[in-house]
Amino acid sequence: MELSDFLLYVLPIFSLEVLAASTGTYYLGKNFSQFKSTKYLVLFLWLTVFVELVGSYAPFAYFSDYTIFSFVKGTPFENNYWWYNTYSALSFSFYVLYFVSFLKNRYWKLIFQILAGAFFISSILIFIFSDTFFKGFPPYMTITGTLLLFFSVVLFYFELLRSDLLLQLKRLLPFYISVGVLVFNLCVTPIEIFSQYFNLKDGNDLFVTLRSNVLLYGNIFIYSTYTLGFLICSKKKKSFY
Repeated sequence: MELSDFLLYVLPIFSLEVLAASTGTYYLGKNFSQFKSTKYLVLFLWLTVFVELVGSYAPFAYFSDYTIFSFVKGTPFENNYWWYNTYSALSFSFYVLYFVSFLKNRYWKLIFQILAGAFFISSILIFIFSDTFFKGFPPYMTITGTLLLFFSVVLFYFELLRSDLLLQLKRLLPFYISVGVLVFNLCVTPIEIFSQYFNLKDGNDLFVTLRSNVLLYGNIFIYSTYTLGFLICSKKKKSFY
């Protein structure tokens, strides 16, 4: 893969991330009395844009044969695993807290708040006491984070089933967010787990292609769903959450 191929791959994803964050900002402008969780979601989307910008230093350095960002060559920061590991731990924790914020049952809300905090702290400890922080994505973080996210979304869906909001899904922003993030993680997580057993630089072309396509279409799906949700909900006279 050349630098031009890399740009053709990441630009659609990055453009959709910016679009999702921008439409989220537009949504907040149209709905001033939004829940704090929605405001935090939009801030998190802009954080994601920032993370992608900073994280691009590694592929730019690699594809330029380290004529760009030459100071990272031969250091633990040569790859950007450390950057995205930190972001992933934060991302899983954020989305779990986002969905449980809509629960009315204080017991389950407290349980998942504790679990999200414990997950984030344990992920940091794994980063500190293992060598995966700079070399790959720890399976513990990927599997545990996805399970926590999955069950928090399931609880959110049960909350919808017990309320009148089930009849207002078109105006329910968290529903769009849940569909996007759930489909994305259920598709991407198995690929990331299997990637631990493949050397992606050692000729596994079929797996590399599969992983790239899953990540590409997964990102397109999640941020397109977010954008669609923001736009649809902003057009309604009354949007929920």
